[in-house]
Amino acid sequence: MLESTGYTKQEFLKLSFWDITPIEYEAQEMAQLDSLKEKGRFGPNEKEYIRKDGSRYPIKISGFLLTDIDGREVVWGLIEDISEQMAFEKDMLRLALYDSLTELPNRRLLSDRINQSIRCSDRNQTKLGLMIIDLDNLKPVNDKFGHAVGDSLLKAVATRLININHRKTDTIARLGGDEFVILLPEINSTIDIEAFAEKVVRQLSEQFSIEGHMIDISASIGIAIYPDHANDELTLMNSADSALYQVKKNKKNGYEMFGK
Repeated sequence: MLESTGYTKQEFLKLSFWDITPIEYEAQEMAQLDSLKEKGRFGPNEKEYIRKDGSRYPIKISGFLLTDIDGREVVWGLIEDISEQMAFEKDMLRLALYDSLTELPNRRLLSDRINQSIRCSDRNQTKLGLMIIDLDNLKPVNDKFGHAVGDSLLKAVATRLININHRKTDTIARLGGDEFVILLPEINSTIDIEAFAEKVVRQLSEQFSIEGHMIDISASIGIAIYPDHANDELTLMNSADSALYQVKKNKKNGYEMFGK
């Protein structure tokens, strides 16, 4: 515990309680004192302590009211540095919700975002668009240059999609393989999403420089609109996938709106 603070034992003993406790935890501290008076204990609670260098670290704390041999009441605290535990939990959450290669949201997080957006659309009587993007020529890249170059290309595609998109409300996700999805809540018209799809097709058709190789790919995009083409997440995804199939069947390197 003392090592985590950065103080020596002599320095630490000279500190007041609030020297290592951020002020925003004042309400929690008062609640802990009330619990000690009423129940003789508190916790375990989570909070932060302030290190000597000013940085913070998470702890778990419990307290017990005891009586010493002289009859005086003292508080015995159990304090645990949970930095490693929280870092591990954060890593596990990232693995569960984000694609490990591109660090984009994965299918699970995308599903949550779609359902949130559908509820928002229902409340506000707005539309949302969903684009499924399939890279047309990834397999030849893997066959010619190897999967390491293919993976670098996928990361470059993710970066290019992020740079194209400027709305914080949108979600760019990777479904896996060579498929990406862009979720566009609160769109004003189908014209807006078609214009954006054209931009994506154009940008992904521009040559990529990957590990010294100049690589050309293209993208096919299927588009579906809620609530015009679907009334739930699954139907929305299927509608966009159906539109994508038409693009792949007819021409590739373009986009198609479901139902057109």
